[in-house]
Amino acid sequence: MMKPNTSKEHRQKTGELLVDEGLVNPADIKQVLAIQKQGQSSLARSKNRLFGMILCDLNLITPIDNYCVLEKHGKLITIQDFLIQKKLVSPSLVEKTLARSKEQNIPFMSLLLELEDGIIPKTLLQQIVFDLFHIPFRSISDIVFNKHTRTELSFIIKKIQAREHKIIPLILKGNTLLCGIADPQNLTFIRELNNQFPQYRFKTVFISFSGFTWFYKMLYEEAWVLETPREKPVDLSLLLKFCVTIADPVKERDAVLSLYKRYEQMRSLVGFAAQGERKKMFQAFVAEFHGKIRQKYHCRSIEFSLKKEKNLLRIMALPKDQEE
Repeated sequence: MMKPNTSKEHRQKTGELLVDEGLVNPADIKQVLAIQKQGQSSLARSKNRLFGMILCDLNLITPIDNYCVLEKHGKLITIQDFLIQKKLVSPSLVEKTLARSKEQNIPFMSLLLELEDGIIPKTLLQQIVFDLFHIPFRSISDIVFNKHTRTELSFIIKKIQAREHKIIPLILKGNTLLCGIADPQNLTFIRELNNQFPQYRFKTVFISFSGFTWFYKMLYEEAWVLETPREKPVDLSLLLKFCVTIADPVKERDAVLSLYKRYEQMRSLVGFAAQGERKKMFQAFVAEFHGKIRQKYHCRSIEFSLKKEKNLLRIMALPKDQEE
């Protein structure tokens, strides 16, 4: 568990941090406090709004500025934090979804939206992200892709940047560029773009991850995840032709191990679960049956092979070089 941060910076309120960053002045802070106080004494929606969101409503800061300042000073309320604080989702489920998000490289918010069972209603999540970040969630199905702007859009946001940060330029109108982002964390990169291209005004909307990948393919003319050539399916009949002749299982250890590797490979391909390292057990098995067959058939060596019978994989042993 993290220790509470008792530094002066952490104790500062959001308004003070924004003043220190040069984004607003003390008079602006007083105005917001007055609005909050008025909201507390009425049923107005402002009583539930975060400090930075009111500043965004007043056009005194942008949602990007608000996010980056709060993130910089460790005062950001994430979607995960909000869901747990409001008891909308259990901490264990949030942790599980976060782990899945990292494993599949899909933003947490998008994963919440695209799960078949739906952890929380889509409309509720849309309201949450707007209240936290002052950025609407939008479907891109009604956005018409203009291929004539492809060159300019892909110049501002390069293909590799779009892939890495999961951000896509959607519409360029005049000097205003509307970007779709799939994760609030993408706002940090938007600010970098804003500094790099001061001639443009960057606006953002949240979009689903599936919407991002769909638009990415249209804009950059390739899939977001580069497809790797599929391996040619293994021909089981060829693997079953494998056989090895063993005269002395103790001295011919390599031959026994080659049979063991082929056996485990076949088990995996036909759908059997892995059972851990079993080399010594397999070697003992081969030595035991090798001795029994040699004694019964009076042979010098034994030929071992594999045979698949319905859902079973068998090890076959046949006498070779029988003594007269």
